[in-house]
Amino acid sequence: MNISSAVGLSYTAKTATVAGTLYSSVASGMSTTIPVAQTSVSPDTVVSFSSQALDLMRLRQVSDKTVQQFKDILAKANATNAANAQADPKAFLYSLSSSEMEVLRQVHSLANSIDISTLTNEGAGNLLIQPGSAKDMDNNGLTTIGAANTIVFPPQNAPESFKTAWASATAGMSGRDIPVLGAMVLAVGLANLHYDTSTGKVKALEPSDPGWRNPYADPSYDYKGAVSNILGGLKYELEHNMISYQQYQQNMSFYTRLSNAMG
Repeated sequence: MNISSAVGLSYTAKTATVAGTLYSSVASGMSTTIPVAQTSVSPDTVVSFSSQALDLMRLRQVSDKTVQQFKDILAKANATNAANAQADPKAFLYSLSSSEMEVLRQVHSLANSIDISTLTNEGAGNLLIQPGSAKDMDNNGLTTIGAANTIVFPPQNAPESFKTAWASATAGMSGRDIPVLGAMVLAVGLANLHYDTSTGKVKALEPSDPGWRNPYADPSYDYKGAVSNILGGLKYELEHNMISYQQYQQNMSFYTRLSNAMG
């Protein structure tokens, strides 16, 4: 197993489960919003969902009833008397009933019940944002939703030129069809692997550990170089029988398209 696959499995194992742990924040029509009727909680508040949010909730098999309940929670959070819901999201979550917290768990496809006391402000705040729009508020390279650390790619601080190229390369593709390869997509995990000379083992740092870093936060991060490395790695994997020829063709086609879109 190559190191990229190992890192991906490591991070999946260490965090709560979110359907589509790695997803594209650009390729799925995030800018398209779907107007929704006034909510039952706040008749003056209109909640709109992006097409990506609707697609994710459909993928997660969220019922129409639960979607409506989620709308009501967002309306409550956006109401005048809850203007500080994002400033102090944990306080707002404490005001919700256990059934409303279960709605948030289902909508965000979290594996376990939500324990508000253990959440970071980012994890709490992203529960009050529609699926597909969560933010890496502390810029550590991971987007925390509830207790789950997820990877969103392209990262929010990627250059607009790369986001445009990624959107072009992934146009018409579902998140499941996009090949997740190499140090570019898994840069955060790879940057936080450390070899312990005393034990001879590789340790994966956690976000709370000293020394954790986000390579995407470096303005000099080389996206073009990362794509070139992936293309070169594909040839190596094919020559050493690590992937099938069909998989090689599919991955080569995608990353060549991305490289061309980057110019």
